[in-house]
Amino acid sequence: MRAEVNVSHSIVGSIRVADDEVGADPIPLAIHDSIVDATAAERQALGAPGDGIAHATLTVCNTTVFGIVDVHAIALAENSLFTGCVNVARRQLGCMRFCYVPCGCRTPRRYRCQPDGVIAALRRRLPEGDRLLEAIASEQLRLRPQFTTERYGLPGYAQLGLHGADEIARGADDGSEMGVYHDLFQPQRADNLRARLAQFTPAGMHVGLLFAN
Repeated sequence: MRAEVNVSHSIVGSIRVADDEVGADPIPLAIHDSIVDATAAERQALGAPGDGIAHATLTVCNTTVFGIVDVHAIALAENSLFTGCVNVARRQLGCMRFCYVPCGCRTPRRYRCQPDGVIAALRRRLPEGDRLLEAIASEQLRLRPQFTTERYGLPGYAQLGLHGADEIARGADDGSEMGVYHDLFQPQRADNLRARLAQFTPAGMHVGLLFAN
Protein backbone atom coordinates (compact mmCIF):
# COMPACT_ATOMS: atom_id res chain seq x y z
CA MET A 1 0.00 0.00 0.00
CA ARG A 2 1.41 3.42 -0.99
CA ALA A 3 2.13 6.04 1.63
CA GLU A 4 0.10 9.24 1.69
CA VAL A 5 1.32 12.52 3.11
CA ASN A 6 -1.05 15.14 4.55
CA VAL A 7 0.01 18.56 5.82
CA SER A 8 -2.78 20.51 7.50
CA HIS A 9 -2.77 23.78 9.50
CA SER A 10 1.01 23.73 9.65
CA ILE A 11 4.12 25.75 8.83
CA VAL A 12 6.80 23.62 7.19
CA GLY A 13 10.06 24.19 5.38
CA SER A 14 11.05 22.78 2.00
CA ILE A 15 9.65 19.33 1.21
CA ARG A 16 11.83 16.74 -0.54
CA VAL A 17 10.33 13.56 -2.01
CA ALA A 18 12.80 10.73 -2.69
CA ASP A 19 11.00 7.79 -4.33
CA ASP A 20 11.34 5.16 -7.06
CA GLU A 21 10.11 6.97 -10.17
CA VAL A 22 10.23 3.82 -12.32
CA GLY A 23 8.68 1.12 -10.19
CA ALA A 24 6.14 3.07 -8.14
CA ASP A 25 3.23 5.45 -8.67
CA PRO A 26 3.58 9.03 -7.46
CA ILE A 27 2.97 9.58 -3.76
CA PRO A 28 -0.26 11.48 -2.97
CA LEU A 29 0.68 14.69 -1.16
CA ALA A 30 -2.04 16.97 0.23
CA ILE A 31 -1.39 20.39 1.78
CA HIS A 32 -4.28 22.34 3.33
CA ASP A 33 -4.41 25.65 5.23
CA SER A 34 -0.65 25.73 5.62
CA ILE A 35 2.56 27.57 4.76
CA VAL A 36 5.43 25.94 2.87
CA ASP A 37 8.45 28.20 3.23
CA ALA A 38 11.69 27.76 1.29
CA THR A 39 12.72 31.22 2.63
CA ALA A 40 12.99 32.71 -0.88
CA ALA A 41 10.96 32.68 -4.09
CA GLU A 42 13.94 31.35 -6.08
CA ARG A 43 14.51 28.36 -3.77
CA GLN A 44 12.74 25.05 -4.16
CA ALA A 45 9.82 24.59 -1.75
CA LEU A 46 8.72 21.21 -3.11
CA GLY A 47 10.87 18.88 -5.16
CA ALA A 48 13.29 15.98 -5.07
CA PRO A 49 16.84 15.81 -3.68
CA GLY A 50 19.18 17.72 -5.93
CA ASP A 51 16.40 20.12 -6.95
CA GLY A 52 14.74 17.47 -9.11
CA ILE A 53 11.03 16.84 -9.69
CA ALA A 54 9.15 15.34 -6.74
CA HIS A 55 7.56 12.00 -7.62
CA ALA A 56 4.25 13.05 -6.08
CA THR A 57 0.75 14.09 -7.06
CA LEU A 58 -0.04 17.33 -5.22
CA THR A 59 -3.33 18.60 -3.86
CA VAL A 60 -3.04 22.06 -2.30
CA CYS A 61 -5.81 24.28 -0.90
CA ASN A 62 -5.81 27.55 1.06
CA THR A 63 -2.03 27.52 1.24
CA THR A 64 0.83 29.98 0.78
CA VAL A 65 4.00 28.62 -0.81
CA PHE A 66 7.22 30.65 -0.65
CA GLY A 67 9.40 29.08 -3.31
CA ILE A 68 9.45 26.94 -6.44
CA VAL A 69 7.28 23.85 -6.86
CA ASP A 70 8.61 21.02 -9.06
CA VAL A 71 6.23 18.07 -8.95
CA HIS A 72 5.08 15.15 -11.09
CA ALA A 73 1.45 16.36 -11.23
CA ILE A 74 -1.09 18.60 -9.51
CA ALA A 75 -4.48 16.99 -8.95
CA LEU A 76 -5.98 20.24 -7.63
CA ALA A 77 -4.69 23.61 -6.50
CA GLU A 78 -7.22 26.16 -5.27
CA ASN A 79 -7.30 29.42 -3.33
CA SER A 80 -3.51 29.31 -2.96
CA LEU A 81 -0.54 31.61 -3.49
CA PHE A 82 2.70 30.52 -5.14
CA THR A 83 5.46 33.11 -4.99
CA GLY A 84 7.80 30.99 -7.12
CA CYS A 85 7.23 29.15 -10.36
CA VAL A 86 5.13 25.97 -10.48
CA ASN A 87 6.36 23.25 -12.84
CA VAL A 88 4.66 19.90 -13.41
CA ALA A 89 5.82 16.97 -15.50
CA ARG A 90 2.27 15.99 -16.54
CA ARG A 91 0.26 19.05 -17.54
CA GLN A 92 -2.75 17.06 -18.78
CA LEU A 93 -3.68 15.99 -15.23
CA GLY A 94 -5.62 18.12 -12.76
CA CYS A 95 -6.22 21.86 -12.64
CA MET A 96 -5.46 25.07 -10.78
CA ARG A 97 -8.32 27.37 -9.82
CA PHE A 98 -8.46 30.75 -8.10
CA CYS A 99 -4.71 30.77 -7.47
CA TYR A 100 -1.87 33.18 -8.02
CA VAL A 101 0.99 31.64 -9.99
CA PRO A 102 3.74 33.60 -11.78
CA CYS A 103 3.69 33.79 -15.56
CA GLY A 104 5.88 31.45 -17.59
CA CYS A 105 5.29 28.37 -15.44
CA ARG A 106 4.47 24.86 -16.66
CA THR A 107 1.16 24.09 -14.96
CA PRO A 108 -2.01 22.09 -15.55
CA ARG A 109 -4.96 24.02 -16.96
CA ARG A 110 -5.81 27.13 -14.99
CA TYR A 111 -9.24 28.56 -14.16
CA ARG A 112 -9.78 32.09 -12.82
CA CYS A 113 -6.15 32.35 -11.74
CA GLN A 114 -4.04 35.51 -11.56
CA PRO A 115 -2.40 37.26 -13.28
CA ASP A 116 -4.06 35.33 -16.14
CA GLY A 117 -7.43 37.03 -15.67
CA VAL A 118 -6.08 40.56 -15.73
CA ILE A 119 -3.81 39.85 -18.71
CA ALA A 120 -6.74 38.36 -20.65
CA ALA A 121 -8.79 41.51 -19.96
CA LEU A 122 -5.93 43.69 -21.22
CA ARG A 123 -5.64 41.67 -24.42
CA ARG A 124 -9.35 42.15 -25.08
CA ARG A 125 -9.10 45.90 -24.51
CA LEU A 126 -5.79 46.86 -26.11
CA PRO A 127 -4.36 46.14 -29.57
CA GLU A 128 -1.14 44.18 -29.95
CA GLY A 129 1.95 46.32 -29.59
CA ASP A 130 4.28 48.04 -27.16
CA ARG A 131 1.44 49.62 -25.21
CA LEU A 132 -0.06 46.19 -24.49
CA LEU A 133 3.29 44.77 -23.40
CA GLU A 134 3.89 47.71 -21.07
CA ALA A 135 0.42 47.33 -19.58
CA ILE A 136 0.94 43.61 -19.01
CA ALA A 137 4.29 44.21 -17.30
CA SER A 138 2.73 46.87 -15.07
CA GLU A 139 -0.17 44.63 -14.07
CA GLN A 140 2.13 41.70 -13.35
CA LEU A 141 4.04 43.91 -10.95
CA ARG A 142 0.85 45.23 -9.33
CA LEU A 143 -0.58 41.75 -8.83
CA ARG A 144 2.53 40.26 -7.26
CA PRO A 145 1.48 39.25 -3.72
CA GLN A 146 2.63 41.64 -1.01
CA PHE A 147 3.05 40.44 2.56
CA THR A 148 3.33 42.18 5.90
CA THR A 149 6.47 40.08 6.36
CA GLU A 150 7.85 36.87 4.87
CA ARG A 151 10.10 36.19 7.85
CA TYR A 152 8.96 33.40 10.14
CA GLY A 153 8.39 34.38 13.74
CA LEU A 154 7.49 38.01 13.13
CA PRO A 155 3.95 39.36 13.59
CA GLY A 156 2.10 39.33 10.29
CA TYR A 157 4.11 36.43 8.87
CA ALA A 158 2.59 35.46 5.48
CA GLN A 159 -0.23 37.97 6.03
CA LEU A 160 -1.23 39.85 2.89
CA GLY A 161 -0.20 43.50 2.92
CA LEU A 162 -2.90 46.13 3.18
CA HIS A 163 -1.91 47.79 -0.09
CA GLY A 164 -1.85 44.68 -2.26
CA ALA A 165 -4.09 44.01 -5.25
CA ASP A 166 -7.79 43.36 -4.67
CA GLU A 167 -7.58 40.52 -7.19
CA ILE A 168 -5.44 38.69 -4.63
CA ALA A 169 -7.13 39.92 -1.44
CA ARG A 170 -10.55 38.92 -2.81
CA GLY A 171 -9.47 36.39 -5.41
CA ALA A 172 -10.61 33.10 -3.84
CA ASP A 173 -13.65 31.25 -5.13
CA ASP A 174 -15.84 32.68 -2.33
CA GLY A 175 -14.50 36.25 -2.42
CA SER A 176 -12.07 35.76 0.45
CA GLU A 177 -8.31 36.12 0.12
CA MET A 178 -6.00 33.61 -1.53
CA GLY A 179 -3.52 31.82 0.69
CA VAL A 180 -3.20 30.47 4.20
CA TYR A 181 -5.46 33.10 5.83
CA HIS A 182 -8.38 32.35 3.53
CA ASP A 183 -10.60 31.00 6.30
CA LEU A 184 -10.40 34.24 8.30
CA PHE A 185 -12.76 35.72 5.67
CA GLN A 186 -11.25 39.13 6.38
CA PRO A 187 -12.63 40.90 3.24
CA GLN A 188 -16.19 39.88 4.10
CA ARG A 189 -15.77 40.84 7.74
CA ALA A 190 -14.35 44.24 6.79
CA ASP A 191 -17.21 44.88 4.34
CA ASN A 192 -19.81 43.98 7.00
CA LEU A 193 -18.17 46.27 9.53
CA ARG A 194 -18.01 49.18 7.07
CA ALA A 195 -21.70 48.72 6.29
CA ARG A 196 -22.63 48.83 9.99
CA LEU A 197 -20.40 51.86 10.60
CA ALA A 198 -22.01 53.70 7.69
CA GLN A 199 -25.44 53.11 9.24
CA PHE A 200 -24.62 54.17 12.79
CA THR A 201 -21.87 56.82 12.52
CA PRO A 202 -23.18 60.20 13.73
CA ALA A 203 -23.33 63.01 11.17
CA GLY A 204 -20.14 64.98 10.79
CA MET A 205 -17.90 62.16 12.02
CA HIS A 206 -15.50 60.00 10.03
CA VAL A 207 -14.46 56.46 10.88
CA GLY A 208 -11.91 54.03 9.50
CA LEU A 209 -10.59 50.54 10.10
CA LEU A 210 -7.20 49.77 11.64
CA PHE A 211 -6.08 46.21 11.00
CA ALA A 212 -4.03 44.35 13.61
CA ASN A 213 -1.43 41.71 12.74
